[in-house]
Amino acid sequence: MTVFVALLIIGVLVIAHELGHFLAAKANGILVLEFAVGMGPVLFSRQFGETRYSLRLLPIGGFARMAGDEGEGEDTYVPEHRRFDKKPILARALVSAGGPLANFLVAVLLFAIVFMFVGVPSSAPLIGSVKPDWPAAAAGLMVGDRVLSISGVPVEDWQDVQTEIVARPEQQLTIVVERNGETLSVQVTPRIEETSGRAQIGIGPSIQRFSFLGSISMGWQETVWFTRQIVQLLGSMITGKIPAEGAGPIGLIVMVGQVAATGVVNLLTFAAIISIQFGLFNLLPVPALDGSRLVFLAIEAIRGRPIEPEKENFVHFVGFVLLMTFMVFITFKDLQRLNIF
Repeated sequence: MTVFVALLIIGVLVIAHELGHFLAAKANGILVLEFAVGMGPVLFSRQFGETRYSLRLLPIGGFARMAGDEGEGEDTYVPEHRRFDKKPILARALVSAGGPLANFLVAVLLFAIVFMFVGVPSSAPLIGSVKPDWPAAAAGLMVGDRVLSISGVPVEDWQDVQTEIVARPEQQLTIVVERNGETLSVQVTPRIEETSGRAQIGIGPSIQRFSFLGSISMGWQETVWFTRQIVQLLGSMITGKIPAEGAGPIGLIVMVGQVAATGVVNLLTFAAIISIQFGLFNLLPVPALDGSRLVFLAIEAIRGRPIEPEKENFVHFVGFVLLMTFMVFITFKDLQRLNIF
């Protein structure tokens, strides 16, 4: 089940990435010859319209093969206005960036789903849940109570509530709450929760759900925030401030399984973060990645003419070989971490 969930998530992100290229190509009138999920030998293939859709053996990526994306080749029969290499630089740049942009869009949508349907803990000092057989329940605290103060200390948000409770383990607290317009005072003595080792009374925050537009806005903000954090982390790795670490397909499957066991919210959030990482990774100026195609297009715009297709294709081929070598290496490291090798 863990492998299935992990492959499903990775598959969805790969399909979204290639769909970004596919739709951008279609929007610019480019003929897409094949839309493939996976790499290597073909497991299943079917022609629909002018595009062949295929599923391949190795679940490590995918591609949208367009007429003219490798220069002059066997698809020279395709009219020039349908070829990638004959389109203006801006159109080709949009097609190349379409995959990463789709990954960022998926991240926004995944975060939005969490905000709209699942909700997130509210910062308001409002009790959203009361655990049975805990001090709060015994003292008569109820869902919907708004905490005003704890042992004389006013609270303004849920963080204040947690801070005051954790700071007074096994000490009797006087909690003042507002309920249906009335002010009530109760006596509660926190106890240590075994899993966290912290003083708790058995209450949780209220859950806040957002409207559709509000969820999209929050999803965008979360995507921007995580993107900045990942870029800063990559920068620290490149400069040697922190050790360079990563995970390959096997490590990713293990992590997805671990996160899935903690709940749907964490799984959706983790999937959104992976989607952001996919988008950023493909924007790196590394041969065979979308970022390198954008670099070649920028060079073409500066020099006024494209680099010879043979030279560009050779650079991408070398980059692909190096990426596959790196993939093998990082997969081996994943196996070592799992004590398989």
